[in-house]
Amino acid sequence: MKISTRGRYGLYFMLALARDYGEKKRSVKSVATEREISDLYLEQIVASLKKESLVKSTRGAYGGYELNHPPEDITVGQIFKTVEENIVAVESDEKDSKNERFLWGRIRDAISDVLDHTTLKDMVDYDGEGLDDYMFHI
Repeated sequence: MKISTRGRYGLYFMLALARDYGEKKRSVKSVATEREISDLYLEQIVASLKKESLVKSTRGAYGGYELNHPPEDITVGQIFKTVEENIVAVESDEKDSKNERFLWGRIRDAISDVLDHTTLKDMVDYDGEGLDDYMFHI
């Protein structure tokens, strides 16, 4: 499974808002600058998050974006489903046997389970312990 830049940038933005939840609002520009990404591209992604009511905005001198729900109520799965075009763990092929399709289904379900049960709060609270490298090769 490969997460596109839309998914990554959407997650970056939501994590920035989660870290500041209840304290301050954030502008798209400030998050884009912090992460060294395009603010114009991030603005398009944020529009999708706003449309799905994951974030809300306030205009004015003290305006900006904030989470529309507490960080413990927003899952990574919700974010990815909002900003990603298509989330596919393994693409099935007509040549796949029922046994292979069974495995692909289990992989899909495992990934969905992780995404749907990992909240922004989980990510903000994570201290970096217990995970050396998230990349592996088969």
